Amino acid sequence: MKKSQIALIVLILSSCVNQSSYNQEAIRDQITTKETKEILYALANDDMKGRDSNSGGYFKAASYVTEYFKKHNIASFYESYQDSLVTDSVVSYNVVGQIGKYNPKRKTILIGAHLDHVGIQNIEGDSVFNGANDNAAGSTAVMQISRFLAQHTWEKNIIIALFADEEKGLKGAHHLADRLKEENLDLAYMINFEMIGTVLTSGENQVYMTGYKMSSMAEEMNRVSPNFVQFLPEAKELSLFRRSDNYAFFKAFNIPAQTLSSFDFKNFDFYHKPGDEPERLAIENMNKIIGTSAYTIAKLLEKNTSIKLFPEEE
Repeated sequence: MKKSQIALIVLILSSCVNQSSYNQEAIRDQITTKETKEILYALANDDMKGRDSNSGGYFKAASYVTEYFKKHNIASFYESYQDSLVTDSVVSYNVVGQIGKYNPKRKTILIGAHLDHVGIQNIEGDSVFNGANDNAAGSTAVMQISRFLAQHTWEKNIIIALFADEEKGLKGAHHLADRLKEENLDLAYMINFEMIGTVLTSGENQVYMTGYKMSSMAEEMNRVSPNFVQFLPEAKELSLFRRSDNYAFFKAFNIPAQTLSSFDFKNFDFYHKPGDEPERLAIENMNKIIGTSAYTIAKLLEKNTSIKLFPEEE
């Protein structure tokens, strides 16, 4: 057999392996509803005391995430996975991991969500604000997506971050963004997950993107997974682009940094209320969103897709 024929066969076999690795059905077999529910219920448990640093519950949630990272081959980006900061005289930290070996000569993408919530409030009845949708749901997504991505090798660096103190003014995200900027990290784009535990009013297995028209991210994602990312007019009206952790990275790096969400203010009545419990979430749909997100991100990485920033104000 000629060398050219052997090379062609190797190329075809390699292509088949890559294609099966990123097959939506194969990903859904790995990102199971069972695990989605397990992580969600753990992070939104009363034992986490509303995942606030003042109550101490945040640190228990951060330890849970850290153990998950260790178990699933997500290495620490900083020592002990911790990027420490001080908010209101309390020392807290972002949980920061990486997939594969970091190479400073390569571009980096960052996938994140805020892990914290508003803690325990002095009210009658249920005083623990568990924050299942806000944002145990987004944190669950980031954890499961990172586990999937860690099974493969990528041409870009991938940083995984669970942020502290989002509820106190995006403090954790701003701290990490500024630190990475000072360290001259070459950040290509950032994808943030926020409140994906409900069914978007437009349909199942869909999300909207804040800052939809500010970059080519929505367009490129929909090339991979048609109709997955929707445009929500209210996102601009309510300035949602500036109200989640993506904004810190846009501000520091001037790159595409956007949030995916399914909470559209019409499909969930428990925002920042004690009723934000896991039992009220559409977990099957949430699992579909996580699986589709993992597939979409994998394809963007596989194709080395460039996400362009547009001069469009949110």
